[in-house]
Amino acid sequence: MRLRNTIIVLILFGAVGGYAFIVGHYSSPEAQRKLLAVKQDDIAKIELRYSDRDIVLGRDKGKPWRLVKPIGADADQTQANNLARAIADCAVVRTADEKPADLVPFGLKPPTTTVTVTTFDKKTLPAIEVGKSTPIGFNAYVRLADSPAVLLTEAVFSAGMNKTVNDLRVRDLMAFKIDDVQKLIIVRDNGPTVEIDRDGDQWKIVKPAPYAADDMAVRMALSTLVNAKASDFIADAPGNVTQYGLEKPHLTATVVLKNGEQQSMLFGFKQSEQGKSGIYVRRGERAPVYVVAEYVMSSLDKSALDFRDRTILKVDPEAVVTVKVKNSDGDFTLKRAAGGKWDVMVGGKTSEGDIPVVERMLNQLRDLKGTSIVADPMPSAQPFGLDNPAAEITLVGKDGKELGAVKLAKISVKPTTPPIPGEPAGPRTEYYASSSASKAVFSLSDFSFAQLNKPAPLYMAKAPEAAPSPAK
Repeated sequence: MRLRNTIIVLILFGAVGGYAFIVGHYSSPEAQRKLLAVKQDDIAKIELRYSDRDIVLGRDKGKPWRLVKPIGADADQTQANNLARAIADCAVVRTADEKPADLVPFGLKPPTTTVTVTTFDKKTLPAIEVGKSTPIGFNAYVRLADSPAVLLTEAVFSAGMNKTVNDLRVRDLMAFKIDDVQKLIIVRDNGPTVEIDRDGDQWKIVKPAPYAADDMAVRMALSTLVNAKASDFIADAPGNVTQYGLEKPHLTATVVLKNGEQQSMLFGFKQSEQGKSGIYVRRGERAPVYVVAEYVMSSLDKSALDFRDRTILKVDPEAVVTVKVKNSDGDFTLKRAAGGKWDVMVGGKTSEGDIPVVERMLNQLRDLKGTSIVADPMPSAQPFGLDNPAAEITLVGKDGKELGAVKLAKISVKPTTPPIPGEPAGPRTEYYASSSASKAVFSLSDFSFAQLNKPAPLYMAKAPEAAPSPAK
């Protein structure tokens, strides 16, 4: 009995599986028809009509999209193209009602959105009336103005047609390529003007005084400007910009391109609305007032010290013959020997040096940069611990002349304000450096300090371990 039942079940499974294979293999789903017979690239104008606003986008053949109504402004090309694509690709899932007696249940009296499309050949297609979403499933009701039928389309289409002017406006504020910039000028109301010029592949500070500039710092400032986007649109034609702090801006950043073109961004007050933290800005003397994130201004609100090259001492390691070191562990000397070797001389004794360790130290000195320039000139060595440095390194060349010297300091600073929750309490350690190359004092990372403040034994070659005697 059990065997017979098992055979019957297997036969039934085989029959059902065979039927499913034949249906799935030889039948094809009914193709969904498009709501409108139009291609994305043929759309010249899109009109969006809502109960409280009308929005019109338009473009000429081969030209970018622009907002035409309610304001004339450049449109966000990605948003506009996505809108046109959604209209052209909108497919009918099925017909909900061929001749509905009442459109209210479908949210079509009145519709939430009415979408009208005009093509480049001046043909206006039937308007799409968009209703509400279905209670179950992921569809929305729509209707063409030239037909009574209520159709179903995907709910994402309905959501995609719900736009505001701010959704469609371009948010980029400045348009330039960093490699095309010849000059960056930063004018602040609380400090001297900073002017930085391109000199070939390098940047140099021209004002307030000539200095070599840090290429990374300059490029980061330019990147902040070109990537700044409006987070909010405040006023397109303000009668007075005093309330935004833009009549006498706190900061003005100007780029001058190689072709002579200038672009400026003016920064005013912080947003006054509760819960908002943006900064009011405008482009040059253009009327519209925008808001950008606070970091945009803080990234540009810098002095000449912030843009200066932070190299502490420029030296060619190959030119160094002798390194004199003074630190808390004592004094010692590293001296170049024949065959590319180094000697370590300490306490009247000479030991073979560890070549990679010595050369690594010289390379670190060559590439040594401060995390910032604290002051130039240094007002006093004492506050930075440089009157009694933790380490002093002097480099001497082949002719016995000094190539340069670096002082390193480590100090403990007691906090003057209550600790921030979550951060360690108690004194903090700060590291500073100065060199014979300038009068500036630099802040230093703890890593760089530790790499250069080493005792003599760490520069000595390790004696090879004796080979174990063979077992008898």
